[in-house]
Order: sequence, then C-alpha cells, then structure tokens
Amino acid sequence: MARDAVADVRERTDIVELVSSYVPLTRAGRSYKGLCPFHQEKTPSFVVFPDSQNFHCFGCGRGGDAFTFYMGVEHVEFREALEEMARRAGIQLASVPTVSPAVDAHRQRLGESKEIAERFYANDVSNCEAGATGRAVLEQRGVSAAMIERFGLGYALDRWDALARYLSVRGIDHGLAAEAGLLQARDGGGYYDRFRGRLMFPIRNRDGRVVGFGGRIVGDGQPKYLNSPQSPIFDKSTLLYGLDVAKEEIRKRDQVVIVEGYMDAIAAHQFDHANVVAAMGTALTEAQVSLVKRLSKHVVLALDADAAGQMATLRGLETMRGAMDTEEVPVPDPSGLVRFERKLDAEIAIVQLPEGKDPDELIRRSPERWADIVATAQPFLDFYIEAVTHGMAPDDARAKAEAVAKAAPILQQIGDRVVQAHYVGLLAARLQLDQRVVLAEVRRAGLRGGPVTPSSGVARSSRPVAKASHEHHLVALLLKHRSICRDVISAVPIDDLMDSRNRELLRILADERVPDMPLDELVAGLDDVIADHAERLLATLDGTPAQFPGQIQREARQTLDLLGKERFVYLMRQLQAGIEAAERSADRETLSDLRAEVGALAERHRRFYPPPSPYFRDTRDKVTLS
Repeated sequence: MARDAVADVRERTDIVELVSSYVPLTRAGRSYKGLCPFHQEKTPSFVVFPDSQNFHCFGCGRGGDAFTFYMGVEHVEFREALEEMARRAGIQLASVPTVSPAVDAHRQRLGESKEIAERFYANDVSNCEAGATGRAVLEQRGVSAAMIERFGLGYALDRWDALARYLSVRGIDHGLAAEAGLLQARDGGGYYDRFRGRLMFPIRNRDGRVVGFGGRIVGDGQPKYLNSPQSPIFDKSTLLYGLDVAKEEIRKRDQVVIVEGYMDAIAAHQFDHANVVAAMGTALTEAQVSLVKRLSKHVVLALDADAAGQMATLRGLETMRGAMDTEEVPVPDPSGLVRFERKLDAEIAIVQLPEGKDPDELIRRSPERWADIVATAQPFLDFYIEAVTHGMAPDDARAKAEAVAKAAPILQQIGDRVVQAHYVGLLAARLQLDQRVVLAEVRRAGLRGGPVTPSSGVARSSRPVAKASHEHHLVALLLKHRSICRDVISAVPIDDLMDSRNRELLRILADERVPDMPLDELVAGLDDVIADHAERLLATLDGTPAQFPGQIQREARQTLDLLGKERFVYLMRQLQAGIEAAERSADRETLSDLRAEVGALAERHRRFYPPPSPYFRDTRDKVTLS
C-alpha cells in the first residue's frame, strides 16, 4: 500500500460533492448546511466546511473528514471506505483484498437480474404490441434498428407489475430486484415496477455488462429522466454511457468526445462517429475521466450550448485536470494547450456548439459537419477565459472582479511565463483592464494557494487547511504510551479527531478487548494503511528526551486541551461568520438557529474539556450572542 494513498484519495474527494450525494445541502455563507444523516432533526444543524474539507453537526456533535462521513453513512470500516472512495476517485490502490465469494456472488445475481430486465425491455420495444408507443418515439427520433440493437434500447410498459411478473417467472427474488433498482417496495408490502412508460437505456460498464438503466418518460410526466439508484454494482458517477461500444474507435482515432446525453451518443454512433460517449447529464467526475484516459489522452468536451451545459463544462474542467496523470515539467504543447506546473499528460479541448443546438440535433441534420465542429475545439484556457467573461457589461466592476478572482488561480499555475503573459493579456483585454492589475491578482493567487470553494468550478487548495499538529501529536503520545495514558484515551472526544486514521487508532487503543502487547506487535497487527500512519506518527516522537509517567500524562492532557481549544475556536469562527452574514441579510430564522448552535457548541466544550479555561471564556465572549 502506497504511503500517500489516503492523502491522494482525500485530495481528489470533494466533501461537498460527497455529502450532497446523501444529504441535500444549501449554501450558508462559505459553508453548506443540511439535515444531519446521523440523528433525527427538523432544523438543519449539519454543516459542511469546504475550506477545511470536513463536517460538523452542532446537534449530535458528529464531525470529521470525507472518510469519516462515508464510514458513518454507509456503516463500513476504514478499509472498505478507502477502497470505495479510491475507486470513485480513479485511484489504483497498491493492494486490495480479494472480494469475498459471497459478496461476489451477490453482485453477480444483481447483474443477472438487470440483464434479464434488459431483455424484457428490449422485447417490449421490438415485438410487444403494448410497446408500440416506445417504437414510435424511436422512429420519430430517427434511431435506426442497428442502434436499437447496439445499445440494447427498450421500453418499460406503462404498467405497475409487468417486470415484476416477468422476474417472478424467471425465479428472480423481488427483494433482490428491488436492491438492483428494478422494483420498488410498497409501503403496505409487495413490490411494483420502478420504470413505467419510459424509453429504457441500459447503462453498461466498460466490459459490456448491464449495471443500471436510464429511463426517459414517454409523454407527460415527471421526472423526465429516471436512473437506477445507487447499488453495489451501479454508480453513475463512475460510468460513461456507450464506452463499451466506443472503446475500440477511441483507441483507433486516439480521441474521445464526451457529450451530455444518451441520444447525443447514439446519434453520433449512428452516423459513424463512434468515438463518442456520454456523461449522462452530470458534471464529469474523476472516476469517469480515469476510464477514458487509458484509451486516449486526447479528450474533447462537447456539451450542450445552453447555460446548464456551459456550467457542466466548467465544473468538469478542474475534475479532469485533477484526474489526469501529471508530470512536473511546465511546457506548452504545439497546439497551444497550456500544460500547468503539474503538467497534464492529456490534451483537454472544449467544443462550443452553436447556440440552441445539441449534438443529437446537429449530427442528425448535418452528419458531415460533426467532424468539423469537433475540430474547432478550443484549448482549455481559451474556453475558460471566454466563459468567465461572456456577456459582461463594460461598466460592471463587481463582475470584472469576480471574473479575475476565478481566473487568477488557473493562470497562476502556468509554468511558462510567456504563455502566462499571453493569457493575462487576453483576460485583461476582454475585461478592459490594465494588464498589470490582472497580473498582480494572478501573483497574489499564488501566495494564497488558490481559491478554496469547490462550487466555483475552479481549483481549490491542494491540501485541507485544518490544522492537525495537535491531533497527530496527541495520538502519537497515546499510541506510544498506551498503558500510561489510559485515562487520557478514554477522555478524548472521538469526533474532535479530523483524520479518520487517528480515529481508528483511538478506537483500537480504547478497546479493552485488545490485549496489552509490545508496540511493534500492535502496529504489525493493524491494517497496512493504519499501520503506515501509526509508524509515521511514532517517528515524530523520535529523539524526544525520556520522561517520567507523570510528565507523559501531563503532556498528553495539555495536548488534548489544545486540541479542544483549536476545534472550538475553528467552529466558533465558522458560526460567527454565519451570524454576521445572517445579520446583514436580516435572516432572523437563520440567525436564531446559529445563536442556538453557539450555545450548544459552548455547552459541548464545557462537557468535554472541563473546567473552562480563561482562553475559552475570552473566546466565547468575543462571539456575537445578541
């Protein structure tokens, strides 16, 4: 196991995106807020901090990083969380335990149930009289019989139990089918078809196995598109539609074109542009990019020309930049696509489609134009500067400032100063600003380390800014002096440890069932990721002078107190920022909630870190409570 695997996974995981896939979040100043998934509550007290890439619930006290959240919400151990998050991030771990036969067999049954469903839907659209509605829609859209067969297109009858009956005849348990996302459980018992009255698009993995479905409503109804839910074999963020049938052409042409929707990809293949895949209407993820970069380093984004498509493109750019293999040499390539200081081992270009057109429409109307349109793809920076300055009024000073703030961190990373000067000049010209002003902001972005707001679609800091020195030192002391520090071990609030590996070590140290043994034996028995981390922590204590047991206990308690104060001050500052924003906007409801959370935080600190120190009282007094 590579020693930096955990850091790599944490680096490529945006906690806001991760939490948002489980909990609806709303923006609250620089943070995000929602209902806590770990306890029942009516008023949101669960806060995600993009700056530090961690979360905290002011109701139940749970907190931690992305690993902690995933472990808690999925009820898995650290190793399983690491493997799954690494898979989503497109990171290959050095050593991954073999999946147990039982788990593998269960996944096989889930896949088999979906392949049976694919045949059922395909038969309905091709042979069933009741499927005439679906056939008519495909004919109207000009989808050929060859494409219907190649992509396995089908139709879900507008009935409540058509698939359920079909699966029963073939011995598929309805509970298993519900887990696969094919059926839905009724409140009063029993199951009904999840997909009804929809065109069905089987979603396959790279090897061609059906792992999920996308269903488009025929006629009126909501939602317009309905996808399979998350399951052990289906995660939409890690798949690209059509990759199984496009991979050979991608290799042959040494280029992959990524469009937005199912029909966009199907139209491209129908007219012999078979190197096209679809992101299925979502912003590109690192896992998706890792799939295609193995086939070709030449990636073209061709998303819809409307505002939503443009935003999806911008959100995907930094994702792609983080997912690609990197080199350290800053060189611009011959076509003008800038390589950054951590140089991409890929070329990313963006197609700006004609306004009001999507790839499906463009290709069907003029198939011969598609290759020319793809050839007009702009290098990343040209597109980005044009996008952030588009439609800006010459007298809108605030909009100009926001555009520079977004672009400066990207421009700062350009290693070649001549190329950087070119793009600084381009941005300055589009904004009608003095080039020296823009260059000053670019240099200032370098000192700041770039923005830290993932929602902006721009780069965020390469490392979370939450300080962990007290935390690591405390866990190192407790690990090395386990028998001496038993009282301190039991006093540590586990939710104040932000590093999931430290939490695992604390749980092991606090478990009375774990026998006393020499330290090297204890570490040797740990999972290799945790063991690597433990060895690094212990190495920080090398060279320290010998101490008496009382001195060791005192140092551990002092470090625990510092950790508590550090966490308290950080959370209180976040609340203070929220209070100030609520006061400015006269949001009385939010203001009331935040004031209550101030009180809850203060009470928690008193409970876990008694008695309140003068430092604690001074910090509390500085917070606006009235």
